[in-house]
Amino acid sequence: MVEPTRVGPLNITGIILGSVPCSVPFFVKKITRLLGGVPTGRNLLTFQRVAWLDQRAEGFFEGMRRHRPGAPMSTSFDNVYDLTTEQLQLLDDAEEMMLRNDLGAAERLLLSMLEADESCIPVLSNLGHLYGRHLSEFETAIEYYDRVLAIEPDNAWARDARRRYLRYV
Repeated sequence: MVEPTRVGPLNITGIILGSVPCSVPFFVKKITRLLGGVPTGRNLLTFQRVAWLDQRAEGFFEGMRRHRPGAPMSTSFDNVYDLTTEQLQLLDDAEEMMLRNDLGAAERLLLSMLEADESCIPVLSNLGHLYGRHLSEFETAIEYYDRVLAIEPDNAWARDARRRYLRYV
């Protein structure tokens, strides 16, 4: 039998932290309020664990904070398409609009980006995704994925998405 690996003083804290959509200070305040606010003998160990989490997770949450306009955008990926900081920010905005179901605004933003650079693969892929998944305009989605594949024939993501939408036409 294999023993589970311990991440820290409390194994469940890693799971909790991975699912907390807020900052560590907010998380600590919430725990403090739940435990009555005063570290007594019964809940002192929990406060120590939360303090340990607070120190350990500070860098994790710092990396997740939203990019401030005007500040240089740091990327945690290789910018293989040599996108500018502005293009990266606009793509991020368009993806957030899609998540918020503001599909008209996302479409307008992506189409304006496409006018500026007609061969930008991330914009073409996002338009294919928008038309296929969100708007159910499968023919249009296939057209955008065809354009991606004409520029980059080995793009597996575009090829798979195109194949998926071909089933509906």
